[in-house]
Amino acid sequence: MKDKLKNYLEKNKESAIDLISRLIEIPTVNPPGENYENMVCFLEKECRKIGLSTKKHITPRHVLDKFGIKGGSARISLVADLDAGANKTFHVNSHYDVVPATDKWKTDPFKAIVKGNKIYGRGSEDMKGNIASVLFALKALKDCRIKPRINIQLSFTPDEEIGGRTGLGYLVSKGLVRADYAMSEGYSGNYISTGNKGVLWAEIEVIGKSAHGSMPYKGVNSFERMNMLVKELEKLKTKILKRKTRYNMRNAIFKSPSFVMGGLLEGGVKVNVVPGLTKFSIDRRLIPEESIETAKKEIKDVVKKFNARYKDSKVNVKFVSQGSPAISRKDSAFFKIAGDSIKSVTGKKANFSVMPGATDMRYFIWKGVPALGYSASGGEKWHGDDEFVCIGSLIDTARVFALIMSRLS
Repeated sequence: MKDKLKNYLEKNKESAIDLISRLIEIPTVNPPGENYENMVCFLEKECRKIGLSTKKHITPRHVLDKFGIKGGSARISLVADLDAGANKTFHVNSHYDVVPATDKWKTDPFKAIVKGNKIYGRGSEDMKGNIASVLFALKALKDCRIKPRINIQLSFTPDEEIGGRTGLGYLVSKGLVRADYAMSEGYSGNYISTGNKGVLWAEIEVIGKSAHGSMPYKGVNSFERMNMLVKELEKLKTKILKRKTRYNMRNAIFKSPSFVMGGLLEGGVKVNVVPGLTKFSIDRRLIPEESIETAKKEIKDVVKKFNARYKDSKVNVKFVSQGSPAISRKDSAFFKIAGDSIKSVTGKKANFSVMPGATDMRYFIWKGVPALGYSASGGEKWHGDDEFVCIGSLIDTARVFALIMSRLS
């Protein structure tokens, strides 16, 4: 069976290249969320070609309002099923939205360009390559007359790039998808992800007092106060970075939490005005041993002490997004089949590791579903200029998914 699938996928790889090219050329840029209807219409046709039944789900307006989603397309998710008459279901999720492209691309980011073993285009690696690989895997199983022994369910969802709460998060919360085992994007090659760090995003607002630039003593410079606060937060950062997780990570540096300030930064109105308001962001990533509540308290404690020391200014903290660390419950049979499939394709033992970045896989993990992450890869230039995916990885990833689908029962 392995050789049959391998030969089929290699022989027909042009169809996978064509598929990912057509996906790239539907610019599903988020924010604001463009061309979602076109993408779902295209994916529905592709799913039906290989015998899957489909159903669309639109995230309601009140849910979008709750999470501050404004403008763009309707938030449409597509769920596609292959019923094998089994008691259990293997679910594979893919998000179809992509981040915006800058003007620094060497090629048109929304025109697929094939150069050697690479396909360039926005979303090629994150994560339209996976969409192509999963659909190609199912087509291979169908054409090779290999019937899965487990029900297969696919979901194609929006808004992962802005947190996923109005995409897969909504489907899972409403019970609109089912999964006894699940996979989504993750590592590649012989690495497979078993979860991710937690995420806490904060907005810090420093309020001073505006004044004329020629008379700064009449004001309180919020920018300078922000710099003083940052120095205090740097002390917290130093303390945090000394912590290490006991979980396996692909790189040793990933074993510590992270604390990034200034991803968003704004303030001031004019060169000759003492700034009365300055804002900056904090991106805090938590190792599995940490909790969201403790991470919040550490930041709030620094701010509380700062406000007590400098009473002529005011610092406010707003936590705008949060997600606890997500570590998959281990299922020995599922993990072994996934690991064996990766070894069959790569020739290397599978390395199960936690990722530093969050994916939509966490929505299944939080529900207790055994879930793993695996992806077609390029240069790990996710969100970067001149993003690409390797054709070889595209085909190998299809082989991995096809083997897992055929072996699970």
